[in-house]
Amino acid sequence: MLSTPSGRPWAAALGAVLLATAGLTPAVAHAAPVADTPAHPARAVQAAPTLPGSHTVTLITGDVVTVGRTGSAGGSIQVRQADGAPSTARIEERNGHLYVLPRAADHYLATNRLDRRLFDVTQLIADGFDDQHRPQLPLIVSYTDAAVRSRTTGVPEGAAKSRVLDAVQGAALTESRSHAADFWASVTAVPSGSRTDRPTGGFRQGIGHIWLDGRVHAQLADSTAQIGAPEVWKGGNTGKGVDVAVLDTGIDTGHPDLVGKTVASQDFTGGDDVTDRNGHGTHVASTIAGTGAASDGRERGVAPDAGLIVGKVLDKSGAGAESGIVAAMEWAVRDQHAKIVSMSLGSGPTEGNDPMSQAVNALSAETGALFVIAAGNSGPAEGTVSAPGTADAALTVGAVDAHDKVADFSSRGPRLGDRALKPEITAPGVDISAARSQYIDAGSGYYQTLSGTSMATPHVAGAAALLAAQHPSWTGRQLKDALVSTVKPTPGATASEGGNGRVDIAAATRASVVATGTAYVPVDDAAPAGGVRREVTWSNSAATPVTLHLGIDAGSAPAGLFSLDRTDVTVPAGGTASATLTVDTSRTTSTTHTGQITATASDGTTATRTLIGVGRIVHYHLLTISVKDRDGSPMPYSQFQLSSGDTDYPPTYEADENGTRTLRVPEGVYSTLSYLETTGSHGPNSLGMALVGSPEVNVDHDMSVVLDISRTREVKALTPKPSVPVYARTEYYRSLGTNSWRIAQDLGEVYDTLWAEPVPKNVQEGDFWFTARARMTQPWLTLSSDGTTYDDLTRQINTARLPEGTSDLPVVFAGDGLAADYRDLKAKGRIVLVRRSLDQWTRSAQVEAAAKAGAKLLLVVNQYGGRGVDRYFDSVGNNAGVEVALMGKDEGEQLIQQVQAHHVTLRMESHPFPDYLYDLENTQHGSLPADSLVQRPRTRDLARVDTRFRSTAVDTTAGEYRFDAVPYSDWNLGAMLPSAPQGDRTDWVTPGGPERWTQQAFVDGQQMQYGPYRQYQRGSTQTDEWFGPLQRPRLTDGYPLPRRAGSTFRIEVPSWGGTDHTGLNLQSPNLQQATTTLWQGDTRLAQEDSTTRIEVEAPSAATLPYRLTVDAHQDASVSPYASKTSTEWGFRSAASQSADEAEPLPLVQLDYAVGLDDGGRARRIADLTVTSSFPGGVTTGGRIGRPTLQLSYDEGATWHTARLTADGHGGWRTSLQAPAHARTVSLRASADDSAGDSVRQTVMRAFGLR
Repeated sequence: MLSTPSGRPWAAALGAVLLATAGLTPAVAHAAPVADTPAHPARAVQAAPTLPGSHTVTLITGDVVTVGRTGSAGGSIQVRQADGAPSTARIEERNGHLYVLPRAADHYLATNRLDRRLFDVTQLIADGFDDQHRPQLPLIVSYTDAAVRSRTTGVPEGAAKSRVLDAVQGAALTESRSHAADFWASVTAVPSGSRTDRPTGGFRQGIGHIWLDGRVHAQLADSTAQIGAPEVWKGGNTGKGVDVAVLDTGIDTGHPDLVGKTVASQDFTGGDDVTDRNGHGTHVASTIAGTGAASDGRERGVAPDAGLIVGKVLDKSGAGAESGIVAAMEWAVRDQHAKIVSMSLGSGPTEGNDPMSQAVNALSAETGALFVIAAGNSGPAEGTVSAPGTADAALTVGAVDAHDKVADFSSRGPRLGDRALKPEITAPGVDISAARSQYIDAGSGYYQTLSGTSMATPHVAGAAALLAAQHPSWTGRQLKDALVSTVKPTPGATASEGGNGRVDIAAATRASVVATGTAYVPVDDAAPAGGVRREVTWSNSAATPVTLHLGIDAGSAPAGLFSLDRTDVTVPAGGTASATLTVDTSRTTSTTHTGQITATASDGTTATRTLIGVGRIVHYHLLTISVKDRDGSPMPYSQFQLSSGDTDYPPTYEADENGTRTLRVPEGVYSTLSYLETTGSHGPNSLGMALVGSPEVNVDHDMSVVLDISRTREVKALTPKPSVPVYARTEYYRSLGTNSWRIAQDLGEVYDTLWAEPVPKNVQEGDFWFTARARMTQPWLTLSSDGTTYDDLTRQINTARLPEGTSDLPVVFAGDGLAADYRDLKAKGRIVLVRRSLDQWTRSAQVEAAAKAGAKLLLVVNQYGGRGVDRYFDSVGNNAGVEVALMGKDEGEQLIQQVQAHHVTLRMESHPFPDYLYDLENTQHGSLPADSLVQRPRTRDLARVDTRFRSTAVDTTAGEYRFDAVPYSDWNLGAMLPSAPQGDRTDWVTPGGPERWTQQAFVDGQQMQYGPYRQYQRGSTQTDEWFGPLQRPRLTDGYPLPRRAGSTFRIEVPSWGGTDHTGLNLQSPNLQQATTTLWQGDTRLAQEDSTTRIEVEAPSAATLPYRLTVDAHQDASVSPYASKTSTEWGFRSAASQSADEAEPLPLVQLDYAVGLDDGGRARRIADLTVTSSFPGGVTTGGRIGRPTLQLSYDEGATWHTARLTADGHGGWRTSLQAPAHARTVSLRASADDSAGDSVRQTVMRAFGLR
């Protein structure tokens, strides 16, 4: 956008000039005229370092997410592209999980082609899928029918195929983290390759769907008698002739109970054998078919003569990959012809459409095998049955105790989505004794006791083996129906808790008549008016017909909800008979109702029970969403979100070619707030991101909603001094029902403007917050001519940095910017205009040609919509020797025309590092008034922070950012922005609440520092110093404080903090070392030399005295100061009331203040202040008394006791009296409180002297 200066206050939209965060490469530059001083080459792009306790996750798209630590339950989040450029990604937080959703993935998520778990950063880290633990991202792909028929299935670039998965018509792939961007480009298609183009079709390479190859975990005695197995054995049936596949952690084939039991085995974890080094698989296998040899037969399995087909799919830790499990399922039923497959494992709740569940259904139909699968151990919450137990064909097993009471841990149904009945059956799963693998460390002897649905599942698998031995021709479906319809009722449990009842293998093998196990009817407004019907079938294996009387026990269901078309049924000998169950949809209510169809024999005994159910949540309505741009035109294929209190995450939908989408949704309150791409404020080719819609739409009838960008207003900040945003975002938080979510969008690399639609009225249900965050800095580059300012500028990566100054420079146009374009062109000392190229080699040729020609600034004109950030290297990989800035297409084309028409001179003002900045936050609660979208802070309304960077390593890169901590989340969003390692800056910060602020800063290769959480006061002034001398162990609530939870100490004390900052070492251990030790009395509890962390159990729950010592030293090449420090804390501690509630330890802290110059030196006669306190968050300390202080001017050879006087502000002051020969000052201080807590600290060469 071309603008004309209009005086202060300076108007800067939250997208006026993007300063590429990773492109700011620190280099010290002194003020000088631009025309006279050559630019200095910058170092390679430097992102914030990955620190202990932080995690980096490279997503499938190539975007890199770094989750750091700030001391809260969450942490700081930064997102960038693989090349360091800012990433255009949406951040979502839902129910404790953090999702980072790059814009490039929106279409594939909205069209259900891409697994959302691939962007669940929380779970990826929890499952060990971060970059540190997994250099490859495991994937499962399914191929389209057309690709399979034409044999055009492929392996994308940057990936390798690890196995074929026929059951899902696909394959398991591994994507190289370092080539993730190449992989994504290979599977997606955009018209021109521009980052601003958007896909509209499916994946390439014949791929129909991509899933995460997720982690699957094991679902952690008289139990055989409890299910009736001994009665079956008495009849001679011990399962002989039936092979059961056990897909688990392997097996101890040498265990006496399992010797000779394995008929086939194979590893699917990438190991060399099936040896069970976890113990879970051996326990499960012996529950199914153990002989009890080690216990004289007492601990026999349910089917002691059955054979075992062992597929090792879980590793020593009890975890495995979904692809390995699918491959093992195929091997077990296709190659080994297993009749029954026991799977005591699971991933998480799904709707039954995940790869493992799909494989269960497909292989069951293909082979007739029965898959017996654990429900999971996530009870007692509803809807927690995990995949693959969510498969329709699976016999899903819950756990009961010895009294047939459903275990609290046992996962409950119904299944997510259609609310189908799961689990179908239960079995003993509490305190089950079975074989112990001799390859594990835990326990001793031949047996161990475990609990879980993992223990219940093999009981049912063994029962199925006994039944299959009796009926060798029965299919898996028949076995399932027989087991479910002959259960022992568990009247104290609902159907979602315990299914139809507890398995009773004695009853199943006695029964001559069995029935359909379950009949479930999901009902919505599309159900037929006459009701929904299900057929229930009885099978008779006897030689004579059987007549059964039918009844329905529906508990509290409305009268007439369930009905049968007959009251009696006669089942012929060796045949079947059926009855029709009808669900009267007019009698359904807003809940799920279950019951049983009982079939009673002529002697009055119950022959079978069929579990029935109907689920109807609410009425459904048609909701039509239309998406319109600012000019009223439809926006085809736009993605939008529709969220309610019932959805686990805000689902994304895609409009059709007309910009509309009609959805059938349950009646209720919804949020239609969505981020939509639109035109920015810098002309028709600029791009912006608009938050459109309403946080509260009551859908109680068929209705239409228009997402209309013309209703939005630009989100702006009007600052007292000229400024441009280097980071800006908007976000909202919404809670409805029991769910809540937070969605944030920043400028990223392509957007220049943020917009938002006002919300004039407070929401009536739930909660709503809106936040606009902006960091505005002194403009890094200003170009102007004849009253016109060109402000659509983006700094590029890996280029030189112009020095401080102002000059008037001619502008020349060099076309494509190649060497041939400079013939007869006078470019030396001038601004050179060229056209943007997306090709790296062309960009290298452009910067080489510009540098050779002596260009002062290379101004690249964008050829695409939006903005962009590119890397600029020369042909041998060195950083560009000239500063490169990208100019938006609209401004750039106009400037090219002017240069081609006549001579143009631009006034160029450069500030490589800002002298000032504004950290602004605008938070609205309940509503979003239109007039609140513009921030108009006056200087007197803000807090002033005089920020000083005092690193002695000036020839390096550094970075810093002030994160805002919003009141509705523990996650802090932002981006580390390059800063000078040495210099001063004035920061103006939004004061008050409800937000708090915390800062982080780093010097590359030296250290990272964390500041505390603060709320600034309006009109206040304070000083904040980073990387100065006086470094020593220091604690703040901006980093995890040492704590005790129950009897466990969790201690981390970084050794190189400064004033009010906690500091971590980034140096080689040879240059910086620290030893942390925890003592109780004279007993050393723990010591750590390589890291600063200790986790150890206390010797007693009683209140005892403890000592924590930290001894650190650093080489003089790192810093001339703080060469050696020694800190000892004394404190008293007792066990906290709850192991889940950690209490910070009362560690007294010492701070020192003295006037220092940029080199870390004080005057020889100067005031020095000592302050003692507890870190924020500590509540158990006593009153701290007067500290003591000793000074040494000869590096500890002699010490002088300092006389301290109160300074009236909580500190204690003394005066330095340094002799002429002294070069440094060393400190030795102490403090004690009234509760017995203390600190003793020595800092050698703490600071220098002038």
